[in-house]
Amino acid sequence: MQIHLETLTLTRYEEAKHKSLMEELDCKDSKSRFIHNIKDRLLASANISDFSFASAYVVEENHLPIGYTYLSPMKKDTVFIEISLRKQEREKGIGSRLLTEFSEYLFTKQNIKEVRADVDPSNQKSIHMLLNCGFSIDEEEFAQRNYTGKMEFVKDSYCYESKRRKK
Repeated sequence: MQIHLETLTLTRYEEAKHKSLMEELDCKDSKSRFIHNIKDRLLASANISDFSFASAYVVEENHLPIGYTYLSPMKKDTVFIEISLRKQEREKGIGSRLLTEFSEYLFTKQNIKEVRADVDPSNQKSIHMLLNCGFSIDEEEFAQRNYTGKMEFVKDSYCYESKRRKK
């Protein structure tokens, strides 16, 4: 299964095609327990034949695997997203394109109303990226759920749709 975004493609994990990415994913420096499980989640998602809100996808640019994204359902029309890129692909704007394009796909094609993410407060680059992609800090949610010490971000389709109409 593939999802074609504007400049990127999301693909289900295929061992023959993506094995090198699995070997390169170095998650030892990450503070996220979810990122440490990405290999298991990519493998578990490989056999899902349609779009699913509990799936991992390999991110490809020009047919080359460059990272992954994972969606988790939170409630009926809300998903949690996480992304990770190969180290050599970072700071090139790819993460911003992925967040922007995938959010648009979720809002317009999957009837999602909110896309959420969380980030360690010391990760200023990721915070800056989320803010630049139209996410805002959800201080109320952060106060309620601050069991991980992470900042909560949200991007909602109502705000997104009103910005699109102004263009």
